Amino acid sequence: MRGLRSSSIQGDVYRKQIEILRILSEYEKPIGSFLIRRELAKRGFFLSERAIRYHLRLLEERGLVEGHRKAGRTITKAGLEELSRALAYERIGSILTKYLTLAYNVTYDPERDQGEVVTNVIMIDKRYLDDAMKIIADLRDAEFLPSPYVKILDEEEEYRDVVVPKGKAVILTVCNLTIDGVLMHAGIPLILKYGGLVQFLKWKPLRFVDLISYEHSTVHPLEVFVYKRTTSILRILESGSGMVTANMREIPAAAREDVMKILKKLKAKGWGGVIAFGMPNEPILGIPVSIDRCGLSMIGGMTPAAAMMEAGIHVETFAPHCLARIRDMEIVTKLA
Repeated sequence: MRGLRSSSIQGDVYRKQIEILRILSEYEKPIGSFLIRRELAKRGFFLSERAIRYHLRLLEERGLVEGHRKAGRTITKAGLEELSRALAYERIGSILTKYLTLAYNVTYDPERDQGEVVTNVIMIDKRYLDDAMKIIADLRDAEFLPSPYVKILDEEEEYRDVVVPKGKAVILTVCNLTIDGVLMHAGIPLILKYGGLVQFLKWKPLRFVDLISYEHSTVHPLEVFVYKRTTSILRILESGSGMVTANMREIPAAAREDVMKILKKLKAKGWGGVIAFGMPNEPILGIPVSIDRCGLSMIGGMTPAAAMMEAGIHVETFAPHCLARIRDMEIVTKLA
């Protein structure tokens, strides 16, 4: 496991450096770390200028970028070739691989309530923080959050690879990939199948009304539904009826009882977000499952961001994004 974690960290460094090369390739003239930082933030990479200078130095040592004193840096011919190879690989890759890697690197232990969890990054204007946290508290009360934990980062605060711009606040919420990770480390194989929209009626989940397969997808399926404004989560919180993002995975039928025990342990710790857990070989929310498997559907990690967007809050979200220690987070509480 440690070997894979080391490999995952190296892969994360490589992705950041490729994104820096991509930004440099978009400019004819030299640019510095300030502009690179701003462009990286737009793409979900929150690095300090010091960290960016470190990566630029490594890239320069490899001959992939060229320094121009105080003017900044440009990409070299070798850098363009490296970028081209990386983008070709990215096109044939699947977002599913990234998600399963994040899940595998989860170390959260429900028994001890310790370890690392997968988190989503939600960035908003700082002045809307109280409104955003009220929405998250309402989602927790409705059991529409996978976990009761959040972490709030103030402007210019830094945590892991997240650096918050001035005037902004960041909320880290726990992604349901954490539950997948807990199941995987308990020896339960799973297949993440679909992301989609689930219709609720009077607090009961009825069916998936739209689906996108994770396999071979290079974009987050739930992002498609959120940014098309197809959710009605606030309506569900008010009336029990509406549309919410959710995903579906399959587990072996033989592991159903073990999964039930783990979900009960998590629920006792305040975790939730499970919409439906089907019986072997039976459809779940209208979707058939593979032979000798069960379907398990959970609220999507982008649900808090989608609800904030419905409330008129401008949101930048990156889900899932990074690992965080559960001890660094706090329990969501109802605002007065």
